[in-house]
Amino acid sequence: GEAWYMQMDAHMTFLQDWDDVSVAMLHRAPAEKPVISHYPPGHKMDLVVQSFKPAGRLCGPLFATHTQENQIVRLEGLGKWDSVKLDIPRFAPFAAAGYMVAHSGFLREVPFDPLLPWIFMGEEIIMSTRFWTHGYDMFSPSQAVVGHMYVRPHKPKFWESNHRFLRGAGDALEIMVLNRIKYQLGYPEAARDFLPTKSLLSHLQPHYGMGTKRKLQDYMRSVGLDPVRKEVTETNWCETGKVPPEHLPLRRLYHNAVQEVRRKQRETIRTKDQ
Repeated sequence: GEAWYMQMDAHMTFLQDWDDVSVAMLHRAPAEKPVISHYPPGHKMDLVVQSFKPAGRLCGPLFATHTQENQIVRLEGLGKWDSVKLDIPRFAPFAAAGYMVAHSGFLREVPFDPLLPWIFMGEEIIMSTRFWTHGYDMFSPSQAVVGHMYVRPHKPKFWESNHRFLRGAGDALEIMVLNRIKYQLGYPEAARDFLPTKSLLSHLQPHYGMGTKRKLQDYMRSVGLDPVRKEVTETNWCETGKVPPEHLPLRRLYHNAVQEVRRKQRETIRTKDQ
């Protein structure tokens, strides 16, 4: 019955009125079905001070090189790319698990896949592609509204709990889960014919797959990912705050917004000098 949905990490700090601010950003995003998301700043950041600065945006994917991560796409770091803070959220290529808000209707259109148990790496790229192909657009927040305690030394971690609970079978299950994701993303080695062991995880139900509003290949090209060659191509639209190729008509909207902010900044400087 709730109109809005928010996903976040555990161990968070919150800006006052974080929920109202989040919903307001969704309303300002220039899309029919927006998703606002990024990796939050560290928990020691003053979120009130940060509210006057551009929020970070998640731009950098890579193909994992660790054997256990099975060459899945990872999202790395949070960049402070913008010199001008806009009230209009800027487009982003990915949805991050650390902070994500959207209209709750996505739970019917893009339901979470129950056959991705104990997933860690891979959750974000599969949700990003499924959102996009279902017609959702992803944006970075105009301001950070939550902070996250990232390190927590000497505290139990997700992957450690998996191994304790599964008694040594965690690695094998993780590979099977990642192959389910890789199959959807177009990794040739994860095609069903190449899987040595078939299981429930290798059977994909339509409502847990890609959408039909936009093509997966167009998304991968837009964000610079090649799952065949395992190569990342720099697209630069995210890092420079520009619109992605599929939304070029909105360039003028963001250009005008930046110019208006700069005009107000010049007026403020002139006022102080008088």
